[in-house]
Amino acid sequence: MLFRDRWLCYLCRRPVIFNLALKRLTALVKHSYPDLSVAYWHANWRRDAAPLLDELAASIDHVKASTKAGAHDASNFAAICARCNARKSAKDLATFQRELRPWRVKSKYGEPVAWDGMAAVFVSLAQQNPTELTATERAWLAALATHLAVPLPKRRGFQP
Repeated sequence: MLFRDRWLCYLCRRPVIFNLALKRLTALVKHSYPDLSVAYWHANWRRDAAPLLDELAASIDHVKASTKAGAHDASNFAAICARCNARKSAKDLATFQRELRPWRVKSKYGEPVAWDGMAAVFVSLAQQNPTELTATERAWLAALATHLAVPLPKRRGFQP
C-alpha cells in the first residue's frame, strides 16, 4: 500500500514517514551523542516526544471503515498520515470531507516522485545493527529491502 500510494496520505496528500526509520535514527543519534535529547520517535507517537510522528507517521487506513462493512483487503486500504487518520476515525470518506474539509497540499511542481517515507533510511540503519532489531523490525527490513531491491545483511545469526 505505502509504495503503491507513493507514501502520500490519500486525504491530504502530505508525505508520510515510516515510523521505524525515526526509531532507528533516534538510536543512531543516541549512540553518537548519549546526552542529547531528541524528539524523533516514541512508541506511542506522543506529540511532545515525537512531533513528526504525531502528524506524519504512515498508517494504513480502511477507506471504507471495517465497522461499516468495508473490506479487509488491498482494494480498501490506503496510505494515510497520523493526523488525517485520527480525524477521520470511522467516518466514511464523504462525511469526512464534508465535515472536516481537509486541506490538500498542492504544489506548482507536482507531487514528490522519489519519496519513500524514509524506508531506505530504515533499511540502511537497520542493516548496520540487525541483531538489535525486534521481530517486527526484521520483518519490515526483509519486506522493504525486497521492495527496494537491496541485499539483506549477510551477518551470522540474522533471520528476517
